Amino acid sequence: MNILSNFSKWMLSGQDKYDMVAIKKANFLLATLQTTFMLSFIYMLFSKYIMRYPTGADVCIYFLIVHVILISLFKFKVSPIIIGNAYSFLTLSGFLVVAFTTGGVSSPIIAWLLCTIVSAYWYANKLSGIIWSIFTISAVTILFLFEFFGIQLKNEIPEDLYYVFSGTMYLGILGYYLIVIVTYEKWQKEAKIKLKKQNDELTVTYEELTQQTDEIMAQREMLHEHTQKLEKVNSQLNSSINYASKIQRSLMEPEKNIQNAFNDAFIIWEPRDIVGGDFYWYSEIDENRKAIAVIDCTGHGVPAAFMTIMANDLLHQAVNISRIYEPKAILQYLDQEIRMQTSKGQTSVEDGMDMSIIVVDTDTKTLTFAGAKQTMYAYLGEKFKVIKGGKSAIGGHVLHEKNFEQTTMPYAIGDVVYVQTDGFQDQFGGKDFKKYLKKRYRELLQQQYQIEMSLQKEILLDEFSFWRGKYQQTDDILIVGIKL
Repeated sequence: MNILSNFSKWMLSGQDKYDMVAIKKANFLLATLQTTFMLSFIYMLFSKYIMRYPTGADVCIYFLIVHVILISLFKFKVSPIIIGNAYSFLTLSGFLVVAFTTGGVSSPIIAWLLCTIVSAYWYANKLSGIIWSIFTISAVTILFLFEFFGIQLKNEIPEDLYYVFSGTMYLGILGYYLIVIVTYEKWQKEAKIKLKKQNDELTVTYEELTQQTDEIMAQREMLHEHTQKLEKVNSQLNSSINYASKIQRSLMEPEKNIQNAFNDAFIIWEPRDIVGGDFYWYSEIDENRKAIAVIDCTGHGVPAAFMTIMANDLLHQAVNISRIYEPKAILQYLDQEIRMQTSKGQTSVEDGMDMSIIVVDTDTKTLTFAGAKQTMYAYLGEKFKVIKGGKSAIGGHVLHEKNFEQTTMPYAIGDVVYVQTDGFQDQFGGKDFKKYLKKRYRELLQQQYQIEMSLQKEILLDEFSFWRGKYQQTDDILIVGIKL
């Protein structure tokens, strides 16, 4: 049996085209062919040397040859259905030859005709079984009609050996069905064991999936709770920040008031976040003098917004309470106060700001500018000027005293000045994702200084939006333009 089993494995090796059912059917058919091949060989010897039945020996040789062909078809990946139908044809044709030479319908070989029907059902399919049942019944009917009409068929079996022939035929078919049934039961048992194993694996997998689903649902519920809490906290935080933005806006003079204080003006204030570190400050010193400052505090968002509140308070103290009116002196005052209030003597503190301040005297028609790391651009007397501020920032970790310079210059009615933080020129964008840079910003101002201030504001905003494109805003933006 091991030899036959190994032979079957070799014959069916590499049959990737078969599914699991087809492979089982092929195994069953191959086992049957091996069984009937051995029976055919035994019957050949029995017919030739004992029964002295030459036709039977020839039929057995025919069976052996066809069996070899059918078995070899497995190696060529032929479908078991085709082989099963071929096997049914083999049995029916061979058994009919034996029946016609051993007495017709009374021949014991008639019992073997059941193999044709069974083979078609088992090894091919239901339709094949029906077709071969019709063929087999038709063949038996023909043999019966021969007997009924008295047509004598030749009987090549010697009369004294006929009972031996009959016994061997019946024993053979019983042996055949016994082997086939045992093989089938073994196949079914293996299939049940494998099915049970698969069911057990599926049960374990189902239980694991159920457990994972429960865990996922629990985690999802927990995540939902956390999400709700975060949304609530975020909502409260946004409400607080939005309120802080209102407070920050209230510290800055409305744009309309700035426009009324001068010939005309525009203000672009676009914090990167809801609140920001850029802000402007305005104060009327007296009837003739006005002061306006542009400040860029360290950082972004809420921390920088706190710095703007402190800077706003210090500017108010310097100009409106301490009556410091010179721009460089105002910068000096803020530098000392911020270093004292933020660092407390610790040189590692980096809190500070860039700043520019302008004092306009309408009586003397002069303006005085002082800057801390900021630049003023101006059209004075039809000439474009760049007035740079000092290189030192306000505050920071530098402990030595800083010297801030100021520039006083005459102006005429209609002249324009611009002060700004570095947010616009530092914005990344364009097709190559580069900074806008000072040069491009300066050229943009030179192209538009003669048009109305409100239109200048629109041009600057459109240019910024176009340059930024799909990218995020890099920094807070503040630009103050004043027509004197």
